[in-house]
Amino acid sequence: MKAPDLLPLAVEWLALTYPGAIIVTELSVADWGGALVDVAAITETEIVGVEIKGDVDSPARLQLQGMAYGRVCRRMWLLPSPELQDRCHAQCPRGWGRLEIWEGRVRAFNRATRLGRRIPTRDGHRYESLRDESRYDPCAARESRLLCPHSMCGTLWRDDLREMARLCEVRGIGKANVEPLTRAICAQLPAPAIHAGMIDQLRRRQWRKPVIGGAVARAQGAQGVML
Repeated sequence: MKAPDLLPLAVEWLALTYPGAIIVTELSVADWGGALVDVAAITETEIVGVEIKGDVDSPARLQLQGMAYGRVCRRMWLLPSPELQDRCHAQCPRGWGRLEIWEGRVRAFNRATRLGRRIPTRDGHRYESLRDESRYDPCAARESRLLCPHSMCGTLWRDDLREMARLCEVRGIGKANVEPLTRAICAQLPAPAIHAGMIDQLRRRQWRKPVIGGAVARAQGAQGVML
């Protein structure tokens, strides 16, 4: 399966798992376009991202992506194609949850295993490890501890930053542009307040591309627009 085949399945899973979230593809995070999360759910309290790896993609950048995305997304999931699954799992960043295609839909990867046949070795023997579908042990995403104030500001547009600074009563901003706004916000607000302000602004934003949920979809008189 290629990435375009996996994308609608990831969108469907996010929409079902996080009802009420705004679902966005290629969400720019961290440095004003320096990193793009394939698809993200912006809930009332956090950003949950899904990184998609299709058949022609490479898992080589996963560790770097883990460091970049964890500065803004509180939870990250990895959805590889079935053919690329083993290679991607070997490179999966610590704390990311793993997703898989199961019966045509997405679910959290089942990490339940059972012992298989006994295999002789030079030092004795070992047992092969087999997937155990008789029980379900989902590989869930853990909460990121790497949230970075500067990176969270880098996820917002200039007008978003100005509105957040106004609402949070950040001093001395005047008509400042992005960089001085970012410096003032980071200097005057703690990281939890910046995170809450970022979420608030993203959920208020008039998006320039189709999303599921949010102000654009409501303005069009629909429940959502499929990406």
